[in-house]
Amino acid sequence: MLSPDYFTNKEDRLLELYRQLENFILKDITRRLLSAGEMTATADRLIWKLKQMGESQAAIEQKLRKLTGLTQKELRSLLQDAVLTSWEDDRATLGQLGIELSNPLKNAAVIRVMDAEFKKSLGELTNLTRTTMKQSQIDLINMLDEADLRVAAGVQSYSAAVCDILDRHAGRGIYVDYPSGARRTLEAAVRCCVVTSMNQTAAQVTNQYIVEGGIEYVLVSAHLGARVAQKGQPALASHTDWQGKVYRIRGSEKGYPNLLDSTGYDIDPQSGSGSVKNPLGLHGYNCRHSHKPWDKRLRNPYVDENGNLKIDSEENRKRYELQQKQRAMERSLRAWKRKLIVKEQEIAGVAETDVKEILQRDYDRMAYQLTQKNKAYNDFCKQNDLQPQYDRIKVADFGREQTKRSNAGAKRYIKEHE
Repeated sequence: MLSPDYFTNKEDRLLELYRQLENFILKDITRRLLSAGEMTATADRLIWKLKQMGESQAAIEQKLRKLTGLTQKELRSLLQDAVLTSWEDDRATLGQLGIELSNPLKNAAVIRVMDAEFKKSLGELTNLTRTTMKQSQIDLINMLDEADLRVAAGVQSYSAAVCDILDRHAGRGIYVDYPSGARRTLEAAVRCCVVTSMNQTAAQVTNQYIVEGGIEYVLVSAHLGARVAQKGQPALASHTDWQGKVYRIRGSEKGYPNLLDSTGYDIDPQSGSGSVKNPLGLHGYNCRHSHKPWDKRLRNPYVDENGNLKIDSEENRKRYELQQKQRAMERSLRAWKRKLIVKEQEIAGVAETDVKEILQRDYDRMAYQLTQKNKAYNDFCKQNDLQPQYDRIKVADFGREQTKRSNAGAKRYIKEHE
């Protein structure tokens, strides 16, 4: 079993690679839009669009080839560490029942499971990068068309139209659209993929030892701030309802409900294969709960002497809602940093002096707003006893130098408005 805290910041290195990709795409689009200079004849623009689209795709593909090679190594390391950590916990539990576990890296069945999960996870990350590349081309063409329309209508100059459109695009970031209709930012999609892959890989290995040991029961972990079902979702989506309990893998009995019926996760007692039957439940998307082999003779650490869960449901709900607000503030901070990165590109790419002055004032105002958002975030965490997640507000290409320039811009804004 993996503890819920185990997943905290484990995906940081992999996320950093995808942040670099996102910022590369944002900068690439900014440069290409500004390099057009002005609206041209329809035929010329169509040829230019196709040419630029091909060049942009080639540049991003080159970046992706490097990225994919790095992610294979990082991903394999993450999954292996998750397996070994979970194995140590399972070994301690089964040791109390007199069952010895072999090292997972020396167990042929376990290695097959790990390889299969690695290939599945790598495939999901590869699909994310391909989808991202395709979407960036669509975004480039759509923004060119919008800029053309604004200029043709006499609403704005080309430079003003492009900068306005780029600001909006930078705040939104790069999105990944799923066949289900769901939409996530690239960063959220990578985090979901990595956390889910680590959890499911460790779970599959645990299942192999469950089968080898002839285990009939499993214990599901519990943590404060567990997911609460949203309006319109089935009861199973509320992880507070099924966390911290012991389940029977097949059938049920008094005090031991069925695992699949209660959590949406199933384990084949013959093959040891685990299946997420409901992605809203155990081991589903972004789930940080785990399970471990169990026996009725063992004492459940998540309940008190009366058999009640030690985590209060109302306290859990409040913590969950606070954490959701914290995540929203972190998303806003990342979006603001992306805006500042793009604004710097706009200032560097525009030739008109008067436009540069306007853009610089915009930059200073946005830099000041970033300082206010940072302060609000830290105050919120302090007031609600939450740990600030500074890794979650990182943005590639917004390092020490960018922070210094941003702080200088904020000071200029304050001085101008004193």
